[in-house]
Amino acid sequence: MFLFFHEPNRRKRLKRLSPLWFCLVLCFGVLACSNVHADDALSAWPTARGDFAATGATATTLAKDLQLLWETKTAEAIESAPVSDGERVYVVDVMGGLEALAFSNGQSVWRHELDTGFSASPSLYLPSLIGEESGRIQTLDVGKVADDPVLNDSWATWLKSERPVLVSGDVEGNVVAWDPATGDRRWEALTDGEISASPSFFIHRSLSDEGAVVIQVRVLVTSQDGSLYCFAMEDGKLVWKYETNDQIRCGASVGDGQTFLGGCDGGLHVVDLRTGQAMREPIPLGGPTGSTPAIRDGQLYVPIMDGVLYAFAHNSDPEEEVSPKWEYLDDERNQEYRGSAAVNQELVVVASRNKTVDAIERETGRRRWRMTLRRRADASPVIAGQDVWVASTDGRLVRLDIATGDEKWNFEIRGAFIGEPAIVGDRLIIADDEGVVRCFGTR
Repeated sequence: MFLFFHEPNRRKRLKRLSPLWFCLVLCFGVLACSNVHADDALSAWPTARGDFAATGATATTLAKDLQLLWETKTAEAIESAPVSDGERVYVVDVMGGLEALAFSNGQSVWRHELDTGFSASPSLYLPSLIGEESGRIQTLDVGKVADDPVLNDSWATWLKSERPVLVSGDVEGNVVAWDPATGDRRWEALTDGEISASPSFFIHRSLSDEGAVVIQVRVLVTSQDGSLYCFAMEDGKLVWKYETNDQIRCGASVGDGQTFLGGCDGGLHVVDLRTGQAMREPIPLGGPTGSTPAIRDGQLYVPIMDGVLYAFAHNSDPEEEVSPKWEYLDDERNQEYRGSAAVNQELVVVASRNKTVDAIERETGRRRWRMTLRRRADASPVIAGQDVWVASTDGRLVRLDIATGDEKWNFEIRGAFIGEPAIVGDRLIIADDEGVVRCFGTR
């Protein structure tokens, strides 16, 4: 039985979204039962939503008494989330600045002034994050490569040779790969529209005609030209391109050989990463979305701009019809969702442009608590252990108790926060619309 929140409004939604009840097949694959990463992953925040399943969550609870450890003024406004490998913090600004700051003290390590601005955070390809768990950089085997006797030796040798890469995408559609330590440019590629979300990565393993194991790193980039691009990490060459009928503003979340992306065409697209082909017709959502779908424990959560949050459950049978496990909407006032959801073991947390932050139970779709902000939050919420972090346009960074929604701590600036914070180890890093990057932790 599927559960829905707000029974009185259910018939109205079913009538308007009747295409949802057609034969929808989501084969999420067998995802790991936890997104709790090893220590190397906890010390990094490689992409705007924290991991490549876009959960926006980490198991780390920050210290009770946070202090401002450092702040650095960069050149221009920053409207995206920082990313970090635990050694450096990487930020981009609206006028084309790309800068690496030392994680320890915020001092500039290198900076580029480019000709076009950024609205999307870059992403870090870190070999230490390659793994089977959901949210890591996943490896896809094609054919019988997994049974090849030379695979283990080839894999170990390859892993030792891999180096981190920083990939950025700008408002003109340029994709650039950088050396994160030096800022040296490795390659460039081009899409036909603005890039509004962080890139994602996966690894493709296959056998050559001669029987050798071939390992290739792939970069996924969404573009407002309505396409999802897959580039080769080695040289930036286009591997495949998947086209939709409208703009794509969200990122491509990755789950067991597939990517899931919402579109302004009102569809949830399920794409085979091996081929770049659709695994089924786009699933109608009843409205456009710019939110990156979040995947956890084989379930997917995606809000749409019309104020509905959908949960789709894992289904291992590709021939079986599925429906949303539940849908959440506010009967009293329509909520407009522009950001992405944060998901932990129990809750899905969403922030609307009507200044509300709602925590929804993952199993039932019922609201557990609501907190009302003074002004809206354009940034998506982030879960860190026992806390929910929300940065709002009135310049307030608030820390909420994940059990109750009660405010536990806040920090206020004169400007505005447009991008969400990054949780890196025992620190929180956030940038504002005046170009100031701040790091909070304990001394």
